[in-house]
Amino acid sequence: MVNNLENKIFLFLGVNKFTIVAINSANEFVYKEETLTNNQNNQIELALLDNFLNENIFKIEKKLKEFVKNIFLIIDHQNIFPIRLSIKNKFNNIIINSNSIEKLILEAKSCCNKTLEDLDILHMKIDKFYIDGTYFETLPEKKNCNNLSIEVSYICIPKRISKTIEDVLRKYQISLDKILSLDYLNSFLDDKNDNLYLMAQKILEGFNQNEVYITNKYSKKLGFFERFFNFFN
Repeated sequence: MVNNLENKIFLFLGVNKFTIVAINSANEFVYKEETLTNNQNNQIELALLDNFLNENIFKIEKKLKEFVKNIFLIIDHQNIFPIRLSIKNKFNNIIINSNSIEKLILEAKSCCNKTLEDLDILHMKIDKFYIDGTYFETLPEKKNCNNLSIEVSYICIPKRISKTIEDVLRKYQISLDKILSLDYLNSFLDDKNDNLYLMAQKILEGFNQNEVYITNKYSKKLGFFERFFNFFN
């Protein structure tokens, strides 16, 4: 068996429910299983998670005829929270581009390094652009600018929480590819009939053009950023 990157495995962890799904390259669900957890302490029970993975990982591998090497985690947790800040810079009536925004994002990150020290950033997004005092939802093209400011949100979770989940997955030789916030995904769903996991797939592919895709080694702006810029080294 080989690891086929065309199949994606999503694991949803909530206080009262665990769900695992496998989606193929045609966005078809080839496996789905869930269990309800009668949890009273408002925390994710790691022993129950271990049992849930033990019951399902081999079944998925048998169904896909490949090993499960990576999982995308969707999590609903009371300790997920946003950190918001705004930052601005002066320009000499130049046409702003991705380099202009990159500079501000690097500066924003350096402003809150200490705050983010014990946190994993699940999502980083630019909420607003202000060009010479005028609000823009997305970055306009070929716009001259003297003063540029952006409002940035980091959606975070304590590292201790993500580490405990990673430790459970490691028992099955599975790496945690990306953590997504349930509340963040829900903000893009129009109604209850929209599928959470297909939206997660879209988010991973750059559905929100104002999100900066973050990994441990680099960040990539999906949308108007064209380059990799490395502020997590």
